[in-house]
Amino acid sequence: MKNFNLGLLFIRLGLGICLFLHGFHKITNGIGGVKAILVKSGLSEILAYGVYFGEVLAPLMLIIGFYSRISASIIIATSLFIIYAAYPNPLEITNYGGFKAEILYLYICMAFCIVFCGSGKYAVKQD
Repeated sequence: MKNFNLGLLFIRLGLGICLFLHGFHKITNGIGGVKAILVKSGLSEILAYGVYFGEVLAPLMLIIGFYSRISASIIIATSLFIIYAAYPNPLEITNYGGFKAEILYLYICMAFCIVFCGSGKYAVKQD
């Protein structure tokens, strides 16, 4: 278990950076696409503003290790919401053999690792 904390750091950084890039795109290009997906699935477009919590704030908190379990929980909720809104058949397989929503499933699994194990010792606020 001597590399446990280093492993948690890499999970936090990998998940946080990858997800933040999605959020940064929405900061620079707007959330019109998210609004369209929500309206198409019969939901209110006001919910699109939640993307700033789930794809900007929570990943930044995760990267620095500040309330990591809470931020990972927000990421899980955001990912499940995206699956609900954007993937009518969440188990649909692509022509290449993977799930269409596989990146979201990976985000959820990584976030659950952080929820169960905490931030590790390389964090601003260990939990």
